[in-house]
Amino acid sequence: MEVQNFTGNKMDVLVEKLTSSKIESESSNDFIDVANIEKKDLQAQLFRYAQDIQKLLAAQDIAALHESQKNAAYKQLERFNQDFMLLMAQKDASYKALESSHLDTIRRLATAAEFKDDDTGVHIVRMSRISSMIAHAYGQDKIYCDLLEQASPMHDIGKIGIPDSVLKKPGKLTEEEWVCMKKHPEYGANILSGSEVPLLQMAEEVALSHHEKFDGSGYPSNLKGDQIPLSGRIVGLADFFDALTMDRCYRKAFSDEKAIAMVKENNGTHFDPAVVKAFLSISDEIIIERNRINGEG
Repeated sequence: MEVQNFTGNKMDVLVEKLTSSKIESESSNDFIDVANIEKKDLQAQLFRYAQDIQKLLAAQDIAALHESQKNAAYKQLERFNQDFMLLMAQKDASYKALESSHLDTIRRLATAAEFKDDDTGVHIVRMSRISSMIAHAYGQDKIYCDLLEQASPMHDIGKIGIPDSVLKKPGKLTEEEWVCMKKHPEYGANILSGSEVPLLQMAEEVALSHHEKFDGSGYPSNLKGDQIPLSGRIVGLADFFDALTMDRCYRKAFSDEKAIAMVKENNGTHFDPAVVKAFLSISDEIIIERNRINGEG
């Protein structure tokens, strides 16, 4: 992280820099809010200090001040600025380590849910990449796409609460079993609820909404159209396509052509037409990426 040099008569430049609302760092957008609060407090403290020095110098005859006096004030402010930047670098590293540990725990839970569903865990890798690619084709920015890629693996985390006798049943579910199965979005949302971290907020949103359908016939809340969060609309399609093209305990995988045809058949009913359009515009790229992930195991 570069430390700016403010020696010489550059106080106005320094004050202008300190009033800027943006602090450059390599922080993840997912840092806990307290990190931003601390940054703002430290920035404000440094700004006040710079203003005090500026007022002190303005109250005197600058030309009459000895050059060593002016330089001493500037150098003191430089040291403060250097300490500030070093502290923020240390805090960034600390929050990144915390975030990484948190994500690893959640992803392991998501993988555990997939193992219950007779999957190797690669499904969540594939569908999360597909989700991000669809979001990008839909027009979302990189921040949103990256967040969705991190959040989408947790879409079925609620399956941890579904009995194996229902989850792994090879035949058709009874009405009672189907009622049980349809509870997994709410189970997942409950597991992820209450967090102030944007990633987990989106994961909760995805878990609860990815089985809603565009025509309002989905579950658990029969949401319709734009009532369904965009994240749920995108992940619902990505999950549908990837699940069709993998072997399940109750059927063999469909071909890519058949799966794409089924997406088109459900355009406007199960899926948002705008999301389908984005998916179809990059379907060849999605298949290439899916095959690459499969090749890596």
